[in-house]
Amino acid sequence: MKERLANNFSLKLLSLFLAFFLWLLVVNVSNPRIEGTREVELEILNENILEDAGLTYEIVGKNTVTVTYNVRTLDGYKINASDFRAYIDLADLYDVTGAVPVNLEVVNNNTLIQSPEVKPGVIHVETEELQKKRFDLKAETTGELEEGYALGDLTLEPEYLYISGPVSQVGQISEVGVEIAVDGANANLNGTAEPVFYDANGNKLDMGDKVSYDVPEIGYEVEVLKVKSLPLDFQVTGTVADGYRYAGLSSDVQSVPVAGLKSSLSNLTTITIDDPQLTIQGATKSKTVKIDLTQYIPEDVTIVGGKTEAVVTLDVEELDTRVLTLDLNDISKSGTQSHYHYSYSTESVEVTVQGLSEDLDAMAEVDLNASIDLTGLGVGTTAGKLEFGLAEGVEVLGYTDFQVTVSEQEQAVDSDQASAAEETETVAEHTESE
Repeated sequence: MKERLANNFSLKLLSLFLAFFLWLLVVNVSNPRIEGTREVELEILNENILEDAGLTYEIVGKNTVTVTYNVRTLDGYKINASDFRAYIDLADLYDVTGAVPVNLEVVNNNTLIQSPEVKPGVIHVETEELQKKRFDLKAETTGELEEGYALGDLTLEPEYLYISGPVSQVGQISEVGVEIAVDGANANLNGTAEPVFYDANGNKLDMGDKVSYDVPEIGYEVEVLKVKSLPLDFQVTGTVADGYRYAGLSSDVQSVPVAGLKSSLSNLTTITIDDPQLTIQGATKSKTVKIDLTQYIPEDVTIVGGKTEAVVTLDVEELDTRVLTLDLNDISKSGTQSHYHYSYSTESVEVTVQGLSEDLDAMAEVDLNASIDLTGLGVGTTAGKLEFGLAEGVEVLGYTDFQVTVSEQEQAVDSDQASAAEETETVAEHTESE
């Protein structure tokens, strides 16, 4: 019998049902009161009183309070947080402790709710002076433009903001600006952006809702310019002193990248630098000058990359001289005629050349490329005139005089034979005497 009762599921279920029915019957007949709680948002009144006094405030702890109340068991589900109004009035703020009493009202289901209470009954409020400060806006770009383009003018509207908030928070702000994304841009950009706050180390600040500013968004315009590299053409003027030579110019900047509108760059091929410092008039030594390149850039283009100054050296070197002995029989002749014989009054001449020492040290007679033009010369003797084909930077100052004798070819042979016979006779006489 005992085992039948323990293992009979139907009897167990019936017992449970009878127990629930009995509880329900008791509740419906007696309907006792129970305690309930609701978490209610705290309302703030008369905030303007502190604002008018130049103060801001912050509630210490939570912005909610707990409301306890009594209600009949069967009515408990009907009670919501919206049935209560909990608030503090900042006009009741006690300056010494910062305490403000919490007020509670039942706004719905008044007949169902009994003995409402609020915890905590006092809220502590911390006050702080308000500060309003002006900040000039700074623009920062992020990303890289398309290759061949550069940033031009960047304008913000407005150019400054007034920031208001607690002294402790406004005091953390060192700079205010906007961040503008320019990645891949090849045309002008415009739009709006929210301000970004930075501390003294350049770190971004999250100021929360206690800090406000007078303009919700900052408008921006970014000019994107085409970039072109232009060579520099330095205009050197003047003449060095006698005995010296201008050996050339060297600069630490050969070309500069400039940015501007495509129409402005289309006709630009070079930048001419005609600075008055680029003179070698009467110079006897080299000199180095610094030139501000921005003075020679057209107004509608700008230099990009930060290099706006060129260091230019004008090389001036003293000239030297050398004397080279030139064998006249080795020079080339032009304008000769077959029935004439040409001879020189001397076998060689001395040629004086002038140039830089290193150039002269490397010279040989063959480098003179000497020649003589005999065109139009007839029988007789005339002064010889040489022509030279010298390398750049070397010149002939002069050479020793010589004569060119032109004679008929037969006379030249007889003369040669007579000279040979005379020489033979002289040799014979010398032999006999021995």
